[in-house]
Amino acid sequence: MYAKTAALLATVFAVFMLGNLAANCFAADEAGTQDLSKALAQAKLFAEFTDEERDLLKPAAALRHGKDGERIIVQGETLDRMFIVIEGQTEIWIKGKRIATYSGQALVGEFEFLDMGSATADVILAKRADLIELNYAKLNNLIEKQPRLGCKLMRGIAKIEIQRIIENDKK
Repeated sequence: MYAKTAALLATVFAVFMLGNLAANCFAADEAGTQDLSKALAQAKLFAEFTDEERDLLKPAAALRHGKDGERIIVQGETLDRMFIVIEGQTEIWIKGKRIATYSGQALVGEFEFLDMGSATADVILAKRADLIELNYAKLNNLIEKQPRLGCKLMRGIAKIEIQRIIENDKK
């Protein structure tokens, strides 16, 4: 009798633990989605997007935590994603020479997205940073289905590039 009771208690405990594990995994997934939602809402690139439009971007986006000194783009390599550095400092290097440093939000990999070419520079995170990683193929697929998003995305990229030109002219 004791053995049956112990076995029953062990089974109940195992079911309870699996239930908790599943609930915790779901909560972690939901928290990750909430973090991505918050990051997408923070990103200047998506300033003109509605909440619903930003939600449509989620399958093409991932939130990453970059490390201090991490090279997120390698010059000359084919790139299949672009990045929005939410906060942090990003260094742009061409042929071993630092040509620019961006603070705050930085969009990198956008040239390669636009012309589907290889990376024109190395991009290194000077400090640990949170990044939104946008997958080109998934983003292009979304734009084909939702052309309005594509228009807003291109307008956002253009605004960022114009701001960079204005800032560089001041130097």
